[in-house]
Amino acid sequence: MQTISFGTIDIHADAIQAMTRIFESGIKDEVNAPQARSPSFGEDSISKAPIDFLTGSTVLLAPGKMELEFGLQYKHARSSHSLMNVGYFQMSAQEARQLELATTVRAGLWGDVEAWFTLPFTHTGIEQISSSQYVRNASQWAPGDVSAGLQYQWLEENAERPALSLSLTLSAPTGKKHYYAPDDTWLDPLSNGTGHWSLAPGIAFVRSSDPGMLFGGVNYRFSRERTIDGYRIHPGDGLSAYLGVGFALNERLSLGSRLSLAHYRNMQVDGQAVAGSGKDPLDLSLSVSYRLFERWTLSPQVTFGLNEEAGPAYLSLRMNRRFQ
Repeated sequence: MQTISFGTIDIHADAIQAMTRIFESGIKDEVNAPQARSPSFGEDSISKAPIDFLTGSTVLLAPGKMELEFGLQYKHARSSHSLMNVGYFQMSAQEARQLELATTVRAGLWGDVEAWFTLPFTHTGIEQISSSQYVRNASQWAPGDVSAGLQYQWLEENAERPALSLSLTLSAPTGKKHYYAPDDTWLDPLSNGTGHWSLAPGIAFVRSSDPGMLFGGVNYRFSRERTIDGYRIHPGDGLSAYLGVGFALNERLSLGSRLSLAHYRNMQVDGQAVAGSGKDPLDLSLSVSYRLFERWTLSPQVTFGLNEEAGPAYLSLRMNRRFQ
């Protein structure tokens, strides 16, 4: 059996499990440190890869630090069909476009708590065509539903368990929500809010394996009954969950993906459940985060609806500015 001699001590080579370099200053050489490490509370992430895909899944800001986010989202939906009884080339179509501008402020509070506040603003345009008889248009600029929340880092990640965090999200019905008469249902896309107060507690986890990170979470949304357009309406409460994976490639670039699914119960109108009004949307998001400057990060994202209830695919772009 071969042995290696270190001074006066003989060590069997097949018994060596790990070797650690000793630094005289007691500080490890940053050049040899990995570019991307698992996220932990209070760490300064400027010198490491942007991990924006973990926003909402863990606390990323230390007490006293703030982040400002500008979000841009574009949705486009179109449906059409031929009117055979009028003529093969006569079409009936409806098209809706929505552009959402959202501003979010995040701040690290005391202990392991992070708070955030989002104010969205939307522009919606609709066009409805019925053969060559008429073309109807409608558009509006309007604020959407304001939301705010808290994220609490409950448990830090260690060798035995992932990091766990608790969250609480409150949404206010500051957007527009209407239930139109049958002849005016083509105006439905102008509704840019839920119309109800809601509260959603949740729990999320993050498990890192350099350079990959597995994350996920689940939350339950409670909604409050409200009278809208003369109807006493209680939207169905919903359970939603997501599972994602991200890769911190280097100090400037990271990739993320997320699969989200939800189940919403049937809504109730004037105390009666509306059968078939429940939803089970399923979608997949792919994102890239790139550090433009020292404290600026750009994150484009595309989201694909995997079933009809999730809606069409849409694009979004986020730009983050972190402050000390």
